[in-house]
Amino acid sequence: MTDSAPSDISAPVLNQASLATSAADWITNRILEGRIRPGQKVTEVGLAEQMGVSRSPVREALRALAREGLIIIEPRRGAAVAELDGRNAADLYDCRLLLEPHCTNLAVEAMDERRIDRLGDIFAQMRAAAAQHDAASYLLALKDYNLTLLDRCPNRMLFSVAESSWRASLRYWDLLVRGSENYLGRSLRRNRGMQGAVFARDPAEAERVATAVLEFGREELLKLLARLPPNKGPA
Repeated sequence: MTDSAPSDISAPVLNQASLATSAADWITNRILEGRIRPGQKVTEVGLAEQMGVSRSPVREALRALAREGLIIIEPRRGAAVAELDGRNAADLYDCRLLLEPHCTNLAVEAMDERRIDRLGDIFAQMRAAAAQHDAASYLLALKDYNLTLLDRCPNRMLFSVAESSWRASLRYWDLLVRGSENYLGRSLRRNRGMQGAVFARDPAEAERVATAVLEFGREELLKLLARLPPNKGPA
């Protein structure tokens, strides 16, 4: 497989204040456009040449995307785009729908003031990022909010299994946030309902909102994945 997207891609104009974030956005967008395909190998050198930047921000971008599972980095084999599959995504969201709403119910029932305050602070970060159309910052805050909420679940076995399926789905989140039209605004509106349920200490409402948020995310993700070209092997 080749290590770069087609050479006719015009170089992006990157924000000098945040080259690594801009590079991560650029890579994700090329995956969404099908210019870099699931399973395709990528290199720092090839990507840096296309973007017109040094290797350093590209290296940081690949590491950031690897932490979320969108890029797979293996010793001596290099980096490649993770396989992105609609069936896998649907199965993951089915598992999340079975586990997370009830986990959220128990978490809110056991919620303490300190964690409520922490969730309020994180939600304020989500609001600020959405207002600035800062997808990267919104994504980080959203993940922090979800994990901080679920981690209060007193049933630690349930939390462990719910966290496992939640983490397995993270590789799709960058695609959702960057690839769905006005996703930040729509996601924020739905998560505002969760913050209201947390503040009101209403476990039943939190469970209902968690179900609605997951169903929304699943439908958006499956529509997005259906638009991706199939992986045909070497480019």
